Amino acid sequence: MSWYRDINTFKDENGYEIDGIWYPRVTAIVSIKAKPALYAFYAGLPDFKTGEAIKTKSAEEGTLVHNAIEGILKGESVAVPEEIAPAISAFNDFYSKNDIVAHKIEERLVSKKHHYAGTMDVLAEVNGVLGVLDIKTSVAIYRDYSMQTSAYVEALKEDPNMPPLPTGQAGLTRWILRVDQSKKCLRCPATLREKGGRLKVRGEKYPCQHEWSEMQGEYEFKEIKTFEEDIKAFLACKTLWGWENDYWLKKI
Repeated sequence: MSWYRDINTFKDENGYEIDGIWYPRVTAIVSIKAKPALYAFYAGLPDFKTGEAIKTKSAEEGTLVHNAIEGILKGESVAVPEEIAPAISAFNDFYSKNDIVAHKIEERLVSKKHHYAGTMDVLAEVNGVLGVLDIKTSVAIYRDYSMQTSAYVEALKEDPNMPPLPTGQAGLTRWILRVDQSKKCLRCPATLREKGGRLKVRGEKYPCQHEWSEMQGEYEFKEIKTFEEDIKAFLACKTLWGWENDYWLKKI
């Protein structure tokens, strides 16, 4: 049984109440899956408290990026904080090179069939194809994102306000747009990335007296085409998450 102070704490940290009904959150459900890279991250730090501080600050930085991109997609005038300007510049580069029409932005989705809820980043047409666009600020595109986005697609099947699929498209697709920023070494392939107040050098292949460039933005855009296996994995996680939290769920 996972420990929580009381039932209200459990509900607040793991889900949403919508029209008087409580639903577990997609990201809480996916969190039941083991994350070896995260464990390795914590193992390399002096203590757990340091890891939590880095994680909190990273989430704040990610929120800044998401808010700026959301404003751009809505056609608003956006004041971009200096600390994320390279990442937003990379997004603007992606945006200018693709035909993007956003239909739903930061919208709460509910699956009554499977009893869960989540907040989708964007439902958009990208170059004439309709799908869920999930924006990440991570160092890589992780497989967990496939489960998360499959849950949004499944919930959208129950949405009566869905725009029609473009002619010839059989179902919604999914994309991950990873937006990041780092400094490049001018002498070797290494990069210097600051995330959550922590500096991390990656890609060193030999000893080097690094000479770093200015901070540069980058983006990675990937379509995910494995919906059937991903939604099965998500629903399996939901079953396991329900088993793990059975004590609290019985109180709701």
